[in-house]
Amino acid sequence: MTILPPNSTALERKLDLVEQARLAAVPVPIGDVWNPATCPAALLPWLAWGISIDIWDTGWTEQQKRGAIAAAIAEQRRKGTRASLRTVLDRFDPLIEIVEWFEDRENLDPHTFRLELPLKTVSPVEYDTELVAALLRDIAQVKPLRAHMSAVYRMKAQANAWLLGAGWSAGHTRLDADADAEAALDPVWASYLQTEDGEPLRNEATEDFLVAA
Repeated sequence: MTILPPNSTALERKLDLVEQARLAAVPVPIGDVWNPATCPAALLPWLAWGISIDIWDTGWTEQQKRGAIAAAIAEQRRKGTRASLRTVLDRFDPLIEIVEWFEDRENLDPHTFRLELPLKTVSPVEYDTELVAALLRDIAQVKPLRAHMSAVYRMKAQANAWLLGAGWSAGHTRLDADADAEAALDPVWASYLQTEDGEPLRNEATEDFLVAA
């Protein structure tokens, strides 16, 4: 196959044939490269980019990277569903609970949801600034476009400690008497700038979440 124009010279055509022969001799295992199980480890990021994977972490093990690529098509099919959000949360802490607006109509507006974090005494996960940023980033990749995360709670029995509220209205900043007050201060979710819907704001250039100065 050639890309030379019809008016190319005889010399150009001969040089083109030489280059075609040289390239044909280069072993290119296309099937192996596009297979997450056999792709060389150094090329896994390129394979992930090639299939437009939504969530990728350079800190993953090789096995985790191959698994994420292998599951990418199935994840795309259910993107925007509760199941896809559940998959993301499980990577951070399987004990995080999701409550959608129709499950708590009294406190949540339509098409919003909240996360309920387990107590420190129940979960070993440390919700520091780095983890919170990664959690928000991955949630934004898979949640329905019209759905907004309006609040995050720290659970203690049946009580809830409010950490983050849409627009920080008075109702979203209350702290129940029997809630875990210390956990409510960690992490400081309020440090992230938000829209009126409670959606964290991103820097368009770096895609990092904006933090209040």
